[in-house]
Amino acid sequence: MLFLTPSPPVLPGTVRAMPFSKNDFLLVEYTIKVKETGELVDTTNAEIAKKEGKFEADRVYEPILVIVGEGRLIKGFEEDIEKNGEVGVERTVEIPPEKAYGKRDPRKVRTISARELLRAGITPEVGKVIEYGNSVGVIKSVSGGRVLVDFNHPLAGRTLVVTYKVVRKLEEPAEKIQYLLHRRLKRAPPEKFRVEIRDGDRTAVVEIPREVFLERDLQIAKAIVAEEVYRYIGSIDTIVYQERYQRRREEKPREAKEEKQG
Repeated sequence: MLFLTPSPPVLPGTVRAMPFSKNDFLLVEYTIKVKETGELVDTTNAEIAKKEGKFEADRVYEPILVIVGEGRLIKGFEEDIEKNGEVGVERTVEIPPEKAYGKRDPRKVRTISARELLRAGITPEVGKVIEYGNSVGVIKSVSGGRVLVDFNHPLAGRTLVVTYKVVRKLEEPAEKIQYLLHRRLKRAPPEKFRVEIRDGDRTAVVEIPREVFLERDLQIAKAIVAEEVYRYIGSIDTIVYQERYQRRREEKPREAKEEKQG
C-alpha cells in the first residue's frame, strides 16, 4: 500500500522557499509508481529498480537534469517541481491521468484484420507491441482473423504517485553545460567535460573527453547541446568544441640481451 506524504506545513514565522523559475537547472531524483497497483514505472534509484525487478544493467541510475519549463517530464510532475519543489526536501504527489499520460480513449481501441497485419509484416500475437499506421499499440486479442489492438498509452487512465527530491540547483554556466552534455553522452560523467567560459561570458570552450570519442551520435549531440546552450543560458552565443588526441607514451624498447657467440 502506498501512503502519501503531505507537504511540510509552513510554520508561523517561517518563510517558504521561492518557487523555481523557468529555465532553472535542477538535479532531481525520483520514483514513479502506478497508484492503483503499486507497479514501478520509473526510478533514478538503482536499489529500488533491483527490488522491483526492473533494473537495467546498461542504464546510469542518478539524479536527472531537469530544466524548468522544458517539458521533458510529464506535465503534472514538472508543474509540482516548479511550484512546490525545494532543494533537499522530498515530496510525494499524485498526478491524475489528465496531467500524466491522458485518459483512456475508446476510439483508440481498434479491430484490424489479421490478414492486413500480416501484409504489413506483423504476426498477430496477444501482448505484442506493434507499430501500425504511425501509431504504437498492444495486441489485446486474436480471434477468427480479427485482431483487437489498443493504441492508448499503456499508462493512459492511470493515476501516478511520484516521490521526488530536488538534489541541487545548478548556478554556474560551465556546470550547466557539463550536465547538458552528460545528459546525451552518458559514458562520461559531467566533470569529464572541461568547460571554460571566455570573452566576458559570451564564449564556452568545451573539451570533449576521450570516453565519448567513438559515440555514434557524438556530432548530433554536440549540435543539439549547442542549441540548448543558446536557448537556456542567455549569456553565451558561441560554443567551441575541442577534441584532444594525445600521443600515448610507449614503452622503451628492450635492449638486446643476446650476444653473438663464436
